[in-house]
Amino acid sequence: MVRRRTVLGSLAGLVALGARGYAETGSKPYEDSPDDLYEAVPHHPAVLLEAGERRVRVVFAEGAPGLDRALVLDWVRRGIAATTAYYGVFPMAEYTLFLIAEPGARVGHATTWGYNGSITRQHVGVATTKATFDDDWILVHEMVHCAFPDLPRRALWLQEGNATWVEPVARVRAGQLPASEIWRQAIDGLPRGKAAADDGGMDGTLEHGRLYWGGAAFWLEAEIAIFEATGGRKTLRDALIAINRASGGNVADWSPEQTMQAGDAAIGQPVLARLYTRWARTPVVVDEARLFARLGVRRTEGRGVAYDAAAPLAALTRRIDAGGWGGADRATSTSAPVRS
Repeated sequence: MVRRRTVLGSLAGLVALGARGYAETGSKPYEDSPDDLYEAVPHHPAVLLEAGERRVRVVFAEGAPGLDRALVLDWVRRGIAATTAYYGVFPMAEYTLFLIAEPGARVGHATTWGYNGSITRQHVGVATTKATFDDDWILVHEMVHCAFPDLPRRALWLQEGNATWVEPVARVRAGQLPASEIWRQAIDGLPRGKAAADDGGMDGTLEHGRLYWGGAAFWLEAEIAIFEATGGRKTLRDALIAINRASGGNVADWSPEQTMQAGDAAIGQPVLARLYTRWARTPVVVDEARLFARLGVRRTEGRGVAYDAAAPLAALTRRIDAGGWGGADRATSTSAPVRS
């Protein structure tokens, strides 16, 4: 989940509570205020990881008692590997992951900011196992947020949709998921992003399904539109890499229009700008059956996916999932919990 500083204005009152207020709620200042989070970073134990020429600082709040640091650092390295596999290099010059230990055996809620440097605040259960860390999607989702410029509140759907779409693609490129998982998630998830009868365009929407899966549908349509407009010479990945390089990630405040222009400059066609204008202003109904038939993917029993090599966009499908075709009913991983 990505948050702008202005969105969190309502939290200012929490800071005013002072020590008494935090004592009553049981929370620490850095758990409520992003400003306090940034200020807390130098005062807690940290491990610095190298990501090529980039740096990732893993901060353990209060020492994060009970967390297995070896498991945690391996999980972070997997996240670095996935985002690097998609963007070619780790997409942020510096990135801080601020970990808060909590009871339980899961990777918990995360929030990302960029106004004072790319940072993610992440809750992690002290009993989380290696298998659970390996199945986690949340960390890569947050890293993808950091790779994308920070947009106005009206365009939150572009940010959440981008992270929802890119995360499994990045993990497949890193060999951390089977290719079919991209399509299983899309086929199962896109219906949750449908507009209601009285919904307008995507700009300004705050409905959960539309933010994540309606946004993801936009980026999948962008994959297709770029591929067709360039005769297969360029893909969405080319556009997103260019956007990342030009902006530096979520440390930059950009408009949606500026973001689309940067992507279009990389592909040589005004595809993203036109697509954004249409989706932002008017409700777009995605014909999912036709969409996935053109891509040549369909769901089978269990968590399987079957491919159709004769489909019109089969070449794009192979490019998106890094050529991970293996015939019908490919088994998929047990990852992909419900996004929150």
